[in-house]
Amino acid sequence: MIQADTQLPAGVAMERVPCEVCGADDPRPAAGRADLFLGGDTIYTHCRCGGCGVIYQHPRPTAATIGRLYPDEDYPEYVPAITAVGWLAQTVRRYGLRKRCRRVTRQVRAGRLLDVGCSTGDFVWEMRRQPGWSAVGIDISPGVVRYAQTQLGVDGAVGVLNRAPFADGSFDAITMWNVFEHVYDPRAVIAEAARLLRPGGALVITHPNLRSVDRRLFGNTWIGYELPRHIYLYPADLLRDLMGECGLREVERSCFYGSHAATATSLTFLIEQAIGRGRLSAALSQLIFSLPARLIAAPYFMLIDRLGMGSNITGVFRK
Repeated sequence: MIQADTQLPAGVAMERVPCEVCGADDPRPAAGRADLFLGGDTIYTHCRCGGCGVIYQHPRPTAATIGRLYPDEDYPEYVPAITAVGWLAQTVRRYGLRKRCRRVTRQVRAGRLLDVGCSTGDFVWEMRRQPGWSAVGIDISPGVVRYAQTQLGVDGAVGVLNRAPFADGSFDAITMWNVFEHVYDPRAVIAEAARLLRPGGALVITHPNLRSVDRRLFGNTWIGYELPRHIYLYPADLLRDLMGECGLREVERSCFYGSHAATATSLTFLIEQAIGRGRLSAALSQLIFSLPARLIAAPYFMLIDRLGMGSNITGVFRK
């Protein structure tokens, strides 16, 4: 069995726990790799649960120490505030943010929103600009919450959803954009989301798509594995059933954003694995992420998204 080796980053402890979705202790190796974002030689592993089929990290960083694997300055997923980039980058980013906003507003016309894993605050900032909406964010990293507050003026709290300081029925919508795969004790998180939603409210979750073309194409370098920060990866039908147990009904499932960025990141990982990190791999990565490359590849990504085989998939659930 593939196992995490003993050369762990400073302050990070590992644990072996049964599947928190079904309770089975039957991990079957599915993928293994080092931390492709932050580097290092430690090999982390994802296993498929022999009981329910969820893919989960085993062993995994403890909840008390995983914060050390989200460094405020070095983790690439923490992007600069939208107001800190040039007009072209801002236009492209706002296009994607507005697509996410529409996923919410076509389910609930107005109200209060909580963005879980708000990162540097772009979505909260954009959502507050929608007529009739207020929004607040929560994130595990104190540094990025402070950044969101000071750079964009958004309301933000530090913490995780199942320890968030909000009353029952506080929100009309809750969003988790590529966040749910990071959480521990998923049943408790779903139950907390259901508690916080008002009747008729919507929970929107984007997560790695286990049916994606990218997973088959890139294998261990697929961005969806994102070890050691992705704790659980869910078959979409299993996630639907878990939501149903807490009174949340799936009303929509689709791939609608992020496919190009996910594929470009996986391809960058593959290039770095082949030729190492350096000027050449950095130049190739810049080319892959460029706007011309994105425009050229747009028909392909439109097709795989329509087929439900993009790297990310989004479920919408109503209370």
